[in-house]
Amino acid sequence: MAKRLSKALRGKRRWVGVECSDQFSSRSSLEKYLRSVLASIQVSEQIRVMDFHANGSDVSRKACEQLELAEQRGFAILEVPHTAYEEVRRCFASEESFNLHGILSRTSSGKIRLVRERLNIPRPIRKR
Repeated sequence: MAKRLSKALRGKRRWVGVECSDQFSSRSSLEKYLRSVLASIQVSEQIRVMDFHANGSDVSRKACEQLELAEQRGFAILEVPHTAYEEVRRCFASEESFNLHGILSRTSSGKIRLVRERLNIPRPIRKR
């Protein structure tokens, strides 16, 4: 078995919690759209969708209630390399970005646990 990289040698990353419109019904549709948008703003790093809860799911309904949102929205957590963080945040941070892209950045952190807590998204059950 290969040795695991130490924490210092692993790539630095940020976790970004986003609201999604109902145009994204699956994780793959969100990933495909993110690749096209980020390629247009010259972000070459790989952005991963870690958690995805579509609009209308039980988790997204509970999160919308907790956050007191007027409309139902989907939620996702993105893993963004540290070098691309500023560009990604700038692209999805404004209210205009929700109208333009269907994605709005709600929170970010260096720890995924904190992003899940802020969005009221439970940790997924890990299959072993």
